[in-house]
Amino acid sequence: MDFRFSLPLIMDGTGSCDELTGDDPDNICCENMVLKAPDILYKIKTKAALSGADILLAPTGGIMHTRLEDQGYDESFADFNEELVGLTRSCAGKRPVAGVIYENIRIKEEYGKNAFESAFFDHLEKITVLRDAGAELIVLRNFDKLWDMRAAVLAAQNADMPVFVLIRTDDEGSTEGDTDHIAALITLQSIGADAFGIECTAGVDELARLIKKAFPHAEIPLIAAAELSSCSMEQLKALAENGASVYFDLSAQPDAEKIKAVKSFGSRFEEGGEKDSYAAANYREAFFLPENLVLSEPIECGYDMPDEIIDLDDSSANAVYIKLRSTDDAASIAENAAMSYLPFVIRADDETTLEAALRYYQGRLIVDTQCDIEKEELDQLAVKYGAIKY
Repeated sequence: MDFRFSLPLIMDGTGSCDELTGDDPDNICCENMVLKAPDILYKIKTKAALSGADILLAPTGGIMHTRLEDQGYDESFADFNEELVGLTRSCAGKRPVAGVIYENIRIKEEYGKNAFESAFFDHLEKITVLRDAGAELIVLRNFDKLWDMRAAVLAAQNADMPVFVLIRTDDEGSTEGDTDHIAALITLQSIGADAFGIECTAGVDELARLIKKAFPHAEIPLIAAAELSSCSMEQLKALAENGASVYFDLSAQPDAEKIKAVKSFGSRFEEGGEKDSYAAANYREAFFLPENLVLSEPIECGYDMPDEIIDLDDSSANAVYIKLRSTDDAASIAENAAMSYLPFVIRADDETTLEAALRYYQGRLIVDTQCDIEKEELDQLAVKYGAIKY
């Protein structure tokens, strides 16, 4: 993994126009307000830069087709993104500017091919606009569901853009959508996320504990999101010592002394360091694999598949082995991801079916290499979708 920025790294925390104006974005088009009176953006972003932020966020997070359609501004989708990136760049000097994307609220389904592809192309549209406007990386924020995070990270890979993911969790490290932070880290770093982080609703002490828990498994830098100006020096030092090397500063008024202190603590992240990341995952948990997997008897997709998967929880198998015959079978893997607390091992004998399964599953799959797919094609798909070869 080739991280493109110097560590430790400080990002400012204002990622949407409603955060600038304090208005309800469902009732008011905050983007239109900011673009008509950009002084508030200049003031906040210039303050962040002068206080020591290394990257400024263009406040594009709230720009969504659903909202703009309701407010009569949908035709301004690209213009709003482009103009806000441009205004932020005018405050940044030589600092990189990040485009911000929030979870796709117009996708109502929880899983499956249609939900994934709709989310993927929505994210790809916005990422492409942000890239062409001059954003140098993408920040995903306020994401709750792993399948939507995967869609956005894969879209960023498609657009050749570095991407940071930031999730909000409780003190156990779970999002409101029950996505576990370790499972998300394992899955997203395997498909190319450049940094992964946490904003913990329980406070900065619990955040430090969750960072510490994630650090042994992180092949990419970890982000701590907190109000740095409100943290004590001991709390800031604990974040650094526990493994944070990127900081998302949520402070309303950035504190230059606190930011300077954070940078003085340095970074524990080392590229190529030995990590315990040999793990499969679904959205609920990561499965750190033993030397010898005990596969279940082969399960074929069909009406009885959910019951057969559930029954394996009482068996000696430590992995669910599923044979796929078609892309319809591949879609059913995603639909039944929550049926077991075991990792899934899949076998497919054609490239199209294998890619469909890897694309739509909410997590990280294990692939049986004893199949009829050419090694080169199988290796390429495993790399693209972060699969483990078995």
